Amino acid sequence: MPGLWDVRYSVAENTLTPGRISDEELRHSIEEGGSGWVSEEHGRIVGFAIGLISGNVWALFVRPEAEGRGIGSALHAEMLAWFSQQPPDRLWLSTGTNTRARAFYESRGWQYAGPYGPDEIRLERQNAAYHAVARRLPLR
Repeated sequence: MPGLWDVRYSVAENTLTPGRISDEELRHSIEEGGSGWVSEEHGRIVGFAIGLISGNVWALFVRPEAEGRGIGSALHAEMLAWFSQQPPDRLWLSTGTNTRARAFYESRGWQYAGPYGPDEIRLERQNAAYHAVARRLPLR
C-alpha cells in the first residue's frame, strides 16, 4: 500500500488529499470489489490501476517521471482485459475536465457522458464482454 499511495500522491492532476481514502478502502477495492495491477521498475512501483467489478475505473496513475513510456497504456490494456471478464455492459470513470488524463482516455475510446460534480466529467465506454456476448447472439 505505501507504494500505491506514493504514486497516487505524486501526480500533478486529479490530486488527492492524503487520508481522504483509507487503507481499508484501497484494500477492499483491490481484494474484494475489484482487481489491481502495478508497474514496477527496479523494485519501485511507478504506476498502478484498479478496476471495480461494478465497471468503474477506480484508479490509473503513473509517477510524473515515468510518464510517456507506455506504462499507463499497458495498465489500461490489462484493466480492460480484466473488465472483459466482468458483467457490466458499460464501463465508467471520472476525471478532471481539462486534463491530460481526459485526453488519454478519449484517445482510447472513452466518450464524454456528462459532468461529474463541480469540476470533473464522467467518461464511459462499452465493455468488451458486452460486445462479445452480443456478437454470439443469433440475429432473428
